[in-house]
Amino acid sequence: MLNFELNKQVRADVEEKFLKKAVAVFNQESALKGKFNFSLAFIDAKNIKKLNQDYRGKSRVTDVLSFAEDKNDFIEMPSAEKYLGEILICVSQAEKQAKQFKQPLKKEIARLLIHGLAHLVGYEHEGVSLKRAGEMRALEERVRARINSKF
Repeated sequence: MLNFELNKQVRADVEEKFLKKAVAVFNQESALKGKFNFSLAFIDAKNIKKLNQDYRGKSRVTDVLSFAEDKNDFIEMPSAEKYLGEILICVSQAEKQAKQFKQPLKKEIARLLIHGLAHLVGYEHEGVSLKRAGEMRALEERVRARINSKF
């Protein structure tokens, strides 16, 4: 099971019910075993640009950032659910991309959410082999195909 807490620092025209369905599809396709949770925040361009600079050294607005929980920095307390980390989505960038890709905003936000989740569960596409990057892309495509066919 995969649960999340939503922090809407910026308004996004997407229902939480839709996000929950997208997360459920990701959970099924990724075959996660156990109970997990993560944080999801909708933020503005100014804040995501600053975070992108601070953590990735890139002084530009990006669409999504993922911060996986680093278990090495603290003692993990026993819990029924494991915390995966945080996903930040820049709503204004998602709106621009939705127009560019000619799709509803909710589908673009779902695409970014799926990408962020893939990172939180250990997938990577930068600085890895083409095979490893392809595994991430394949997972994302499977999830998006199911979301597009269902919703």
